Amino acid sequence: MSGRRNSYGYSEYHGRSGGRARTVLLFIIALLAVLLAAGAAFMAFMNPYVEYTDDGIKIHWPWVQESETPPPIASDPLEVVSDPIVDVTIEPSQEVEPSPTPSPEPQYAPIGAVTVTTAQLRNGAAAQTVASAGGTALVVEMKDMYGKLAWQSQAPLAATLGTNASDNLTAQAVQTLAQTTDLYLVARIDCFQDPVLARNRVGSLMTLRGNVWYDVLGLGWTSPANQQTADYLSALCGELADMGFDEILLANAGYPNAGETHVLATSDNRPADLTIPVAAFLERLSGELEERGVTVSVCTDETLNPDSAVLSGLTAEVLANHAGRVWLDGNANAQQYEALLTAAGWEDTAPRLVVKNALTGAGSWYR
Repeated sequence: MSGRRNSYGYSEYHGRSGGRARTVLLFIIALLAVLLAAGAAFMAFMNPYVEYTDDGIKIHWPWVQESETPPPIASDPLEVVSDPIVDVTIEPSQEVEPSPTPSPEPQYAPIGAVTVTTAQLRNGAAAQTVASAGGTALVVEMKDMYGKLAWQSQAPLAATLGTNASDNLTAQAVQTLAQTTDLYLVARIDCFQDPVLARNRVGSLMTLRGNVWYDVLGLGWTSPANQQTADYLSALCGELADMGFDEILLANAGYPNAGETHVLATSDNRPADLTIPVAAFLERLSGELEERGVTVSVCTDETLNPDSAVLSGLTAEVLANHAGRVWLDGNANAQQYEALLTAAGWEDTAPRLVVKNALTGAGSWYR
């Protein structure tokens, strides 16, 4: 089969594929016609289910069951009667803290104290000596004005300075009395009049020229403000409490109040206000011994005059705040002390003020 020739001498060829293309085209046209007809029929069928709204076209599919909320049924209005509004104010709960119960003041019974020697303790005559004098208490010196102890202390400074006794028989005698009698036992210790501490420069009181100061007896003193001294005396008093004593009587418990005190230098060991270190020492000691049920008392011979300085630092206020009892020595006026201590807040004065050589039955006394 030949085609038609063109002007160049070639003929055009129309292959056999032209019939197949025509068939495909006719099929596509027929398919589109069917789809168009089906779409038109579907639109005609769905027309009742199409809703045109302001928000667009909404179709209600016939196979989907839609439930419509029925309109509310009208009824008579319900009248509500309520009680008047009560304004209730709820106060925030406040937890009440219990106020601390003040510790009761210790009750002091009058005592009649009789001084005995360590020799009387060791030979067993002490209790009879007290009974013969009509006393109820025993007083014995356990540290003297020379710094010597009547027992063998475990305080390191006692061994270092050589102040211990040669044996422990006095301590054993005290323990026996504490366990076998009802005697009230009082240990007297000389606190700051201590030439051993002064000589070894443990809190030594010094003169204005820088020398160790000596009192009228030629004895040196240590300072209530010195920490090493306070620790040493605290350790000694603790041992006496454990030994069985009921009361620790502190002699020379402040600064010296006799002799050439005007040449004493002002320093850390002897500040301008003498009451501060004295009160601190007594407060510490009374607190430590109170835990053991032991009373701390002070012996003084100083005349208290509100119009003049108290050279020892043991003012009525210091004594009232930190002394369980006050023992009066020398020329101390009992009536003056009673008035000043009462004014400073002391209570139960009669049994707490121990007067030297007072009559039996007139409060507390010692001899």
